[in-house]
Amino acid sequence: MRNPTVSIITVTQLSRVACLRNLLTLIQLQTYENIIEWVIVEGSRLEQDAVKNHHKIKEIAYQTSFNIVYLEYTGDALSDLRNSGNDTCKGDIIVCMDDDDYYPRERVEDAVYKLGKSKCLIAGCSNIYIYDYGSEVLYKSKKLDNNHSTNNCMAFKREYLLTNAHESGLTNAEEKSFTKGFTEPMVQLSSKKCIVVSSHNSNTFDKRPLLDRPNVEKNGLFKKVKTHVTELIPTKTLETMHSIFTNTY
Repeated sequence: MRNPTVSIITVTQLSRVACLRNLLTLIQLQTYENIIEWVIVEGSRLEQDAVKNHHKIKEIAYQTSFNIVYLEYTGDALSDLRNSGNDTCKGDIIVCMDDDDYYPRERVEDAVYKLGKSKCLIAGCSNIYIYDYGSEVLYKSKKLDNNHSTNNCMAFKREYLLTNAHESGLTNAEEKSFTKGFTEPMVQLSSKKCIVVSSHNSNTFDKRPLLDRPNVEKNGLFKKVKTHVTELIPTKTLETMHSIFTNTY
């Protein structure tokens, strides 16, 4: 398919409003032009927080001509929120983005290109960069498997949803059910073009214990890299994100 349409999907919550504004900027900087919508799924735990968050997202939407589709609070588990968001997306290709991570300008373009060249219906990245904003150290994960990826790196063709969905009621590790136990053939994306995961004080899943030196040496899942973070994240964006994670949380 030539020049397929793309939907971006993000599950968010009230405490991530500043992150969401930053993510909008990252989306607007994408090199791929045929992005038709950004589907934002309300994931606040409390309904009163969701109401406040809805107003904040309306403010963001008023400030841009970008097509933002907002799914209101349901109180559902994360896996069900992802299913609802996926079902709402109209794009030929759906690209997943978490609200607090950094996405390079080529994130969408690389996913579209790799999926277009492959018979696989889903793409992901199993050896990702992760930056800890507390220690200011950059890590890279060990490549686990060609069929492995976390949700924040995934992209998939619409037809993937005809035979795949997240198991209902899951609050974490929902990727396993979405990929049939990581057995679905998956095309791997470029680490440098996909993501720099953010490790900070308010992660939904606290990554810092995994990055502590004894644990890094013991589990072998992550290793420090010599690459300076500004080779991956532009200095101005890095400063913005550092400010968000040190001042907001």
